[in-house]
Amino acid sequence: MHRIIRTKQSGQILGSLLCLIGFAALVAVFWKTWPNVSGSANVFSQLWSEILVGQINLASIVTLRLVYLTVVGTVLLILGVVVLAFSRQIFYVSSASTQLQCPYCRNQWKARRGMGWAECPYCRKFIHPQTVKKV
Repeated sequence: MHRIIRTKQSGQILGSLLCLIGFAALVAVFWKTWPNVSGSANVFSQLWSEILVGQINLASIVTLRLVYLTVVGTVLLILGVVVLAFSRQIFYVSSASTQLQCPYCRNQWKARRGMGWAECPYCRKFIHPQTVKKV
């Protein structure tokens, strides 16, 4: 059995964009809190308290709390990973040979897999071969 992986380009772009936005939001949170956290003895509790009370100003118009930005960044990052995971389709293709038959000359030949369109090796017509049996 051969495994074929196909990806949908729209899902890859959307998932990558969501991951990038989520990662950028989390980096912005840690960039804002790290100067106050780095000198502390207990880094995780100081980081958590800074995230809960800190705010960030965007162009002096919008003020966002860091806890909201952390939640949105985490959700977007997880959603992006889920979209990336579901944009892949995995197909399993049999590697056994198949007996094909030309609908015009009725000659049969073996192929590695069933084909959609092929050229008959006997009458040289471009045909849609019929599957006779799997060998």
